[in-house]
Amino acid sequence: DNIDDAQVNVTLNDGWRELGHAEALIDLTMTARRSRGVGDFWQHCLVAEGAMDIAIDAVGVQPYDLAAVRLLVEEAGGSFTNPLGEPSHAGPTAISSNGVLHSRVLERL
Repeated sequence: DNIDDAQVNVTLNDGWRELGHAEALIDLTMTARRSRGVGDFWQHCLVAEGAMDIAIDAVGVQPYDLAAVRLLVEEAGGSFTNPLGEPSHAGPTAISSNGVLHSRVLERL
């Protein structure tokens, strides 16, 4: 229920700075209990498995990078959206979570 207790994975790149969210993502990782930097599909698989609570992908990923992991996360009961909170694997980035923390992550961005 709380990001302070969450395990978070964020893949930062210049695209987040261009969107104006880099500082918010850094703050999110510093607030979380633990943060990692495992990129691409694997971070979303860890969310689906329950080993990670939140995964935020780099800006620039493509739909073919995200389609399969979106299905995995959603079938496991999690949420998979774009930064606006719309269920999507269209890119250019994606946020997955255990579902409980998703709205809190979106608020922080």
